[in-house]
This record gives sequence, C-alpha cells and structure tokens, in this order.
Amino acid sequence: MELFGYIETNMFCAAVLVVMLIALRTSLSRLTNQTILTHIFGMLTLMLVVDIFRYLVNGSVFAGSINLNHALFSTILIANVLVYFQWFRFVGYNMQFRFWRERRSMTFLALPGVIAIALVAGSIKYGWVYVIDENNEFSAGPYAFIYIGCCAVYMLFSCILAGHRVFIKRYFSDRILNFSLASFGLFTLIGFLIESENHSAPFSVYAMVVGVLLVFLEMQSRMISTDPLTKLNNRNQLNTFLDSKIGQYTENRKVYLFVLDLDKFKGINDTYGHSEGDSALNMVADVLKRVCGPMGCFISRFGGDEFNLVAFLASDAEAEKLCKTVKDDLARTAASLPYKLTVSIGYAASRGRSETVVDLFSRADEALFAEKKTKK
Repeated sequence: MELFGYIETNMFCAAVLVVMLIALRTSLSRLTNQTILTHIFGMLTLMLVVDIFRYLVNGSVFAGSINLNHALFSTILIANVLVYFQWFRFVGYNMQFRFWRERRSMTFLALPGVIAIALVAGSIKYGWVYVIDENNEFSAGPYAFIYIGCCAVYMLFSCILAGHRVFIKRYFSDRILNFSLASFGLFTLIGFLIESENHSAPFSVYAMVVGVLLVFLEMQSRMISTDPLTKLNNRNQLNTFLDSKIGQYTENRKVYLFVLDLDKFKGINDTYGHSEGDSALNMVADVLKRVCGPMGCFISRFGGDEFNLVAFLASDAEAEKLCKTVKDDLARTAASLPYKLTVSIGYAASRGRSETVVDLFSRADEALFAEKKTKK
C-alpha cells in the first residue's frame, strides 16, 4: 500500500473511532459497558495513529531510529492485548456474567494478558515477540506464537460466550447484539489472516474497527427502545405495544397488563449499595425473561423498581397462576441472597377499545397497591 493510501486509511478509521468515542462520552447514560467501550475506542485510535509513525520509521536509519521503532512496536502490541482483554470484559458485562466484576476471577483471567505484555517488554532486549535488526526493520520473534495465543484466548472465549446465545431461544430478542459481539473475533481473525499474507497494512486493526462499529450501531439502536440496565423494553416501547394491542379483546383472549414492584427496594439500596440494587433489578429481569418469555409476554421496565408484563390470557385464573409462577421462581433464584427479594404484582384485563391505556394502567396500579397494603 502506498504511503498516502496507508495514512489515509488509518486516519479515516481513527476518525470513525473518534466520532463514536465522542458520542459515548457525551451520552447521558454512562453505564459500565459504555465506559469499557470508550477505552477500546481510545486504544484502537492510539494503535492506528502510532502505526502511521511505525510505518514511516520502519526501515529508516537515523540517530535513535531503532529505539524509536522499539517504542512504537511495543506500544502497538501492548495496546492490542489491552483491546482484546477489554473486549472480553465488555462481552462479559453485556452477557450479564458476574465474573467481569469479581476481583479474583478477573485477576486470573488477566494472566494471559500479563504474560503477553511481559513478552513484549522482553522483546526490546531479547527479541522474544519481535526483532528489530540493524537496518531498523521488523520481523517476528521466536515466541510470537505465545503472544498470539494469549490474545486468542480472549477472542475465543468472547466468541463462545456471545456466539452460543445467538441460537438459544431464550435470548432471541438479543440475537443481533450477540451476533455483533461474536463477529468482532471473527472479523479480527479474518483481518489477521490477511495481514499474515500481506504485511502492507494493519488489516486486523481495520477488522476490529468494523467489529466495534457494528456493536456501536446496535447499541445506539437499542438505546432508543431498551432499558440500559436490564436490557428489557423501555416505557416508550410498552406504551406503543399497548396502544396496538389493547383493542384485541375476545371472550377467550384478553390483554392483561401486569404491574410489578419490588418490595422494600429502597432498603436494599440503603443497606447494600446501589450496585447490589442494580443486581437485584437484573435478577428480577432474568426471572421475567425465563418465566414469561416462552409464553410470548411483552416484558418491560417502566422505571425505578417497577416492571410491566403484557400477556394474552383467557381468564383471571391464568393471570393468578402467572403471578405465582413468577414469585416462586424469584424465591428460588434469590434464596442465597443476604436479603429478601420479593415482588408485589397487580394486574388488570383490558376491556377492549372502550378504555384507554391510562385507564388500564390505573386499574392495574390499584390492584398492585391493594397487594402491597396486605403485606404491611
């Protein structure tokens, strides 16, 4: 690739990353996954910019050129490891696995990255991962395969974690996001294979940019209709869905609106912290997905500690059965928690087009308050 084309391609990819980085940094919802993604964008941008200087310096001999080339290559390779590690954390967060925030687990999972960085650092003197010869030209070192293997660990597990959920019915609503998360590793592998045959450009980095772009676009799309914490539908989507379904009333099929509220949720936040409160909300969301998802229910988080279900049922008896199933499943799931996690549920059946969404909500809320009153 000619010099101008090389620089132009790198700068274009860097500009795309900077635009996405600014969009995330100025977002009103600064969640952990967004913070991790900003780190990934920043490191990829650094790699692209440093690679331009590496391209210019490689093969040029002047005072200090070899030391400069070492510094540039080391920066790129270390940033590359950190991108893989951060991507692994990002996938873990979006899959809602607990390991990403457990210090012991993350210390163990960081070992491949630590080994890779140590090999890069040792290459400056011993040429383990890469070698800079007297002509200031780069070549792979004898232990480059270990470095590649350490990076591949994060890519492999990221693909497995996200990829297997693409085919699981329970996570059908998240299939596009899961596919995007898994495709990052696939794109990077393709880029790396091209790069191994053609060293004219950092194709693996270009592939990473494409991968994070797909995830970013999917995240932006989901922010419009999805609650950022629980990944359930948000309030706007609930109102839209109810508006379209409230008139579907027959003797054997009624639209039921369920309003769920966590009991004594403020006490959980005050005693155990807001992070544990978020975990409690996610636990309830997972229970609703597991119990109500296969039934075709519409599940949403209204806000705070309130959730909603829209189900198509034949009678109040079926509605009561659904309430009991949700509560029983939550009791089993939360049995090991240091606090009691329960929900109160109120519901109302639509009377057809003769009432509005506001009226339906009002009747469901009245039923919820009545249940809460019995618990006091």
